[in-house]
Amino acid sequence: MSTEGQHAVTPKRRLIPASLLLFGLLVMLFFAGIGRMALMEPDEGRYTEIPREMLATGQYVLPHLNGVLYFEKPPLYYWLNALSIKLFGLNEFAARFWSAVLGVLGLWLVFRLADRMRGRRAAWLSVIVLGTSPLYLAMAHIATIDMTLTFFFTLTMVCFYFAHAGPDGGRRRERLFWYGMFAGSALTVMSKGLIGIVLPGAIIFLYILLTNGWALLKRVPWVTGILLFLAIAAPWHILAAMGNEHFLYFYFVREHFLRYLTKVSDRYEPFWFFLPVLLWGLLPWTSALPSATWEFLSRNRPWKVPLKTPHPLLYLWLWGGFIFLFFSKSDSKLIPYILPALPAFAIIAALFIDRVFDEPSYMRRSFLVFVVLALAGTALSGGALLAAAFGLIAQFSKGGFFPWLALAGFSVVTSAIAGIFLAGIRKWKAWVMVMTLCASSLFAGIWTAALHVERGAVFKRFAVYLNAHLTPGERLFSYRYYPQTIPVYTRRTMGVAAFEGEQTFGASNLPPDVRERRFPNAHQFSAMWKSPVRIYCVTDRSSLKHLEPDGIEPVFTIMYAKGRYLLTNHPPAEAP
Repeated sequence: MSTEGQHAVTPKRRLIPASLLLFGLLVMLFFAGIGRMALMEPDEGRYTEIPREMLATGQYVLPHLNGVLYFEKPPLYYWLNALSIKLFGLNEFAARFWSAVLGVLGLWLVFRLADRMRGRRAAWLSVIVLGTSPLYLAMAHIATIDMTLTFFFTLTMVCFYFAHAGPDGGRRRERLFWYGMFAGSALTVMSKGLIGIVLPGAIIFLYILLTNGWALLKRVPWVTGILLFLAIAAPWHILAAMGNEHFLYFYFVREHFLRYLTKVSDRYEPFWFFLPVLLWGLLPWTSALPSATWEFLSRNRPWKVPLKTPHPLLYLWLWGGFIFLFFSKSDSKLIPYILPALPAFAIIAALFIDRVFDEPSYMRRSFLVFVVLALAGTALSGGALLAAAFGLIAQFSKGGFFPWLALAGFSVVTSAIAGIFLAGIRKWKAWVMVMTLCASSLFAGIWTAALHVERGAVFKRFAVYLNAHLTPGERLFSYRYYPQTIPVYTRRTMGVAAFEGEQTFGASNLPPDVRERRFPNAHQFSAMWKSPVRIYCVTDRSSLKHLEPDGIEPVFTIMYAKGRYLLTNHPPAEAP
């Protein structure tokens, strides 16, 4: 049963002031505090250092990390970040700018899609659900590739839906959406590789299969669309392959197939890993998903072929469900992998809530149960924030009282309780407002807490000292691990001793003498350490036990914080 066109559109004149206010509040929420926190380890350091080196060297085709080749990801996000660093300077705001911008633009795409599927109220509910979801908000505040990937993936999926559903404006406007789909797919490829083809292609194929929509393929401008795709996605891949003979194997085989099919990346998690991630990522709006799932299965019976097309709910469930299962099957799992599924699940939740506004049904009883469960879990999260604010959690026990964290925790707890009450008396519009406050407060608390526990600030303090004392001829190393943010804050590459990690491929492309100087083993580093040249070394607590067995002595500690050390091989001239 399709939901498209079932909901009457609210007159736009009444919605404009409230819509502008809501949009303004969401923009503030997405940009609030993005420049406050030091870059987080390891991802934010990595994805800021690569564009920094692009600007420093003028090499935009072959990405480098810490001065060596780095082919794990395509360069679109690096190029965008290089642009923001050029405009705003090398700082945290510039590093996170595009994540926030594309997060907001993603809300606009969700609005357009939900508006087409059910109407203006459902569109704004979708924006509220996605725009206040903790995981989506968090990724919009972090300098990683995932929000860029999610935006262009969503663009691809939205353009397909509008094209196949027959947009207003005739054949010419439809062709523009087809081209938008091809361009969106190409930009998704340029964001994170072949999943820009695999994921939308598989979802659209299943949708066509289940709706028996094979005639749709005749409407696609395949020749010009594929040419557009290649014009966007092919040039960099060709230039990179011409620039390094090992690119094709490392980028396509290792980073796509082996990373997905094997444990080569050491990121294995159980099959059910993404279930709690999804439930938490949309909290407290996940309360709508179980009831929406049952409604979809009982009313639509998607296993029957053929189904009516366009079929909004089927499309959304294939979108979110396929991504969920695809990455659940992978041997490489990280929390952000599920992010491209969130727009679909957010619209599913919003469409169900919009239906609850209008249609009395037995679904409301079960919905109330899930509302209580979700808000109870949210209240517990708020309680944890309150406990942290009063120093009752280890990481906060030495910091005294944290008033902003206490305010966020109190807001989460009280709004969760209010949400349970309002759902019980079925005041749904007031319930949505309280849920919005609850979700926003939960993220505010999480972000505030992160300011106090993230180790990036430690390396920023180390960098201040290094920038003031490191002189020409002296050297900077890390030992048995690589702190990604040190090169960003010191604005220079560093040596890495007794460790290579993700820089193994790049290090293997160096001449042997350069590799020994930049990436010495423990024995080689011991000889450097005992030389008259001053060496500064950054390491962590777990590596300290290896110093003496590796012959790295004497050691003088300059700074220490949160399990991280700044050491040197000669007595420091002055205390920091």
